[in-house]
Amino acid sequence: MLRIDCFDDRDASPASAHFDTHWRIAQVERLSIERDGWWFETFRHPSFGSTIVLVGRPTQLRLLLKSTVWPEDTSGSTLAVVHVNWHWLEEQLSNFADDFAFSAATSRTVIALFMTGDVRRAAIASGISYETAREYLEKARGLVGASNLQRLITMMGMGLGRTAEEAEESDQFLAIAYGVSERQMRIAGMIANGDTRAEVAIALGISEALVKKEMAIVYAALDITTAQALARAMIELRLLAIAASLGDGAERFPEPAHRSLSIKTRDGRILAASDYGPRGGTPVLVLHSSMTSRPVNRSLVEALQNSGFRPISMDRPGFGGTELLPDMTGEDYFELAALDIVDLCAEMNWKGIAIVTRGAAQVVLALHEAAPDLIEVAVVTNPDPDATSSSRHSGFLATMKRNFVKRPWAIALMARWFAQSLTYERAADNVRRSTAGCPSDREVMARPEHMGDYYRSLSSFRQGRLDGFVTEQTALATLGRPGPINDTDQFILLVGEHDSIHDPGETMAYWREVLPDARVEMIEGAGRFMTYSHAEVVVAALTARLRNAVRRDAA
Repeated sequence: MLRIDCFDDRDASPASAHFDTHWRIAQVERLSIERDGWWFETFRHPSFGSTIVLVGRPTQLRLLLKSTVWPEDTSGSTLAVVHVNWHWLEEQLSNFADDFAFSAATSRTVIALFMTGDVRRAAIASGISYETAREYLEKARGLVGASNLQRLITMMGMGLGRTAEEAEESDQFLAIAYGVSERQMRIAGMIANGDTRAEVAIALGISEALVKKEMAIVYAALDITTAQALARAMIELRLLAIAASLGDGAERFPEPAHRSLSIKTRDGRILAASDYGPRGGTPVLVLHSSMTSRPVNRSLVEALQNSGFRPISMDRPGFGGTELLPDMTGEDYFELAALDIVDLCAEMNWKGIAIVTRGAAQVVLALHEAAPDLIEVAVVTNPDPDATSSSRHSGFLATMKRNFVKRPWAIALMARWFAQSLTYERAADNVRRSTAGCPSDREVMARPEHMGDYYRSLSSFRQGRLDGFVTEQTALATLGRPGPINDTDQFILLVGEHDSIHDPGETMAYWREVLPDARVEMIEGAGRFMTYSHAEVVVAALTARLRNAVRRDAA
């Protein structure tokens, strides 16, 4: 991904090819090195593009730049010059194009766009007309699910990042290297991510005219004229930031206190679970969505505990720390997930269990079939219909789901590219996009502790544990609508008023047909992050249903 050249800084000439005429090694603040162990500067090199220069003690630089070949003599300070390896990136872009089944002509055009940042220059480099280039790029945009060309560039570039678990992207180097303001930096990042000027203005609470004015300053600083060129420049800076994560990596909002559990299933696999306590509380099993893993957000943990419950979550097969049997697909996969729940309950000596979920309706149905007497009550928030039954086509997540339906064979490839670019900033940007139409979601996920909780639930994907995600998404894309299921009056399905993936009215009609005995209710003002913004409403539904069950049993 990057080219890193290291020297003893006493041997580095200020006039060497690694520095431009505006930078001199004499500018290094030696007191900073003595205090912090390292120092850095960022600038744009005429041959290499965006470049970081780091000077410091080798022991400190090794923490910042891993997998680097260091000079043998490290008695003095080390100089590390870092820039994007464009030859390597071009090779990886070819792999990206192959994975998404681009035609040869489309691949050439997309790669040319990425390398040049300009449609007309890409057309010239590919030997085609401007109109043909636009046609090929539109095809590529549709296959990847990008809203515009700058988002296509950003999605491709960040998918090449090969981020380590602790690495993070940042746009700070734009401000450092080019002297733009914090607001200009934020605007540039949002435009590069695919936002329109109108969307940026709304998000930042400023006028569209001011956005245009600020972008003109950014364009002048970078010496570019198009949003596509901006996206390419931002890729350089973000990849450098990933490689040289300059923060301490401390987690500001750690996961709520819990005890980790490892349970052996009937087939010998290891099932991973988390017990949030307290030990004296009534156990409630919390099931994660098909796009996250077992960490439970603090709002739901607190709401459950405050009502006398003991939340316990588990990773389904192929998610997080739970192993997946080979060749488990479709209904067989959901049956395996249900049997894991049965094994967990047996290990914990639970004769029955209350369940709260974020999605995961298909898992609850499989459990109902495998062990119908085990479920005391199930509160399912935002139950997803199968992907073929959803008519919504707009929005990033909805487009991705439609792509899964059209090309289920590509889900594993898309998941790999998604995971490779899964930095905190990338996840936060996706959340901001998906919550734009829901005030409660937008407000709650703007708080760093909640965004931190959500990002933690994605962390296993960064570690390459994607089998469960791929298997569940493939099943949702291919299984179709189930027939009506009776005797499900212990099910409560809570549908948010706002949904970036499905039409809420369609979702309610779908589940009322599939589960005629269940209670299906719309929660006013809620969205996809209902367990974050409306945790008390979810727990109140659980408590009321359990109380009614006790009264019926007593009668």
